[in-house]
Amino acid sequence: MPMRPAKTSDATASGRIWFEGDIIRYESEGYGSWRWPLGRVRVIGEMTNDQGPFRDDYFFCFATGPECWFEASYYAEGSMPFLFECAERLGAEMLPGLTGSTDYASRILWPQHLVDEPMFEFSDDAPTGLWQRCVRFFLPQVRQVLSDVAMRELTNASP
Repeated sequence: MPMRPAKTSDATASGRIWFEGDIIRYESEGYGSWRWPLGRVRVIGEMTNDQGPFRDDYFFCFATGPECWFEASYYAEGSMPFLFECAERLGAEMLPGLTGSTDYASRILWPQHLVDEPMFEFSDDAPTGLWQRCVRFFLPQVRQVLSDVAMRELTNASP
């Protein structure tokens, strides 16, 4: 059984996540707030980045279509009880597996036939010109897009 996430950032910024009936609710001052019906979610995964330990660097991700996903901080209040309840509602086992990651990584937690496949692909587009190289040295930009595996699932599952 996974341990409760350690708080690495302000609890208000990390927010909280819970079910309100069949609606997933996420509220965060730092990462925005959203609500979405669980029945509309087609892929659930986890994603890490290199921004810890001073900012949240671990997120649960909920994709609803080829162009749409929502993120909730792993460090949000109620994240583990939420994940266990989500797994129970979906009749699946969802265990976080990126707790030790300190770089960009992702994996699908649900649906079961895609577990451990990457949810996202990350790329750092090569800068062109001296100015862009200088800016990227201090402010790297990593592009995050849904993986081909996730896109196929979302395209096939879309009404």
